[in-house]
Amino acid sequence: MVSANVAPALHEATLFSRADAGGGLVRVSVAPPASLATTFECPGQYVLLRVAGKSSYYVLSNDVGDTKWELLVRPVGEVAISALDVPLGDAVEVSAALGSGFPMEDARGRALLIVVTGSGIAAARPVVRARLREHEALTTELLVGVRTRSEIPLLDELKEWSRARIRVTVCLSREEVGGIDGYAAGYVQDVARATSSPSPGRMIFAAGVKGMVHAIRSLARELGSLESDVRTNY
Repeated sequence: MVSANVAPALHEATLFSRADAGGGLVRVSVAPPASLATTFECPGQYVLLRVAGKSSYYVLSNDVGDTKWELLVRPVGEVAISALDVPLGDAVEVSAALGSGFPMEDARGRALLIVVTGSGIAAARPVVRARLREHEALTTELLVGVRTRSEIPLLDELKEWSRARIRVTVCLSREEVGGIDGYAAGYVQDVARATSSPSPGRMIFAAGVKGMVHAIRSLARELGSLESDVRTNY
């Protein structure tokens, strides 16, 4: 993330739409100025959003090149609640796209494991969609960690990606699976260790809580990857 001592410049944008994203998340769409939209160059980048004088960072969940930016917002905290209360069409403030994002070029032509927890799926969404466009579904695996089935975000899209032959597994840390296809019990790092066959040269993209990211780095060699092949979006 950006240093707390260096606040990025903010620009006026229009709050365009809101929609339920499932799992307690809301998809918030903002329309930034055209010159700002082009700063989103790589999946995994994020922006600073300011609403009613309060600011917070959110990962961009839309595709690179889109004219509108989509954020997955959990209605917790002053910024999120304000973003969900502001009338559509009103102005909010956003920064340019920040961070280096995920190195998609490095992953091209290689197997890719994407591991996310909770709202970290916002970072995974444009990665998965890019892999589908590049006809790399069969070499792409996605592990999504949540506590219970009621917290699964973007469920319809997860099903769509699975039908497109991406290997999608939802990992439930606090609920029994009961033999349901596409689900596994446990934390994502434990499921990765138990179910992901080693694939030499595979890259791993991780987004979510720090403990999970650290655990995935430690597992890299068991999964057929170098630790340097585990990348985050910041």
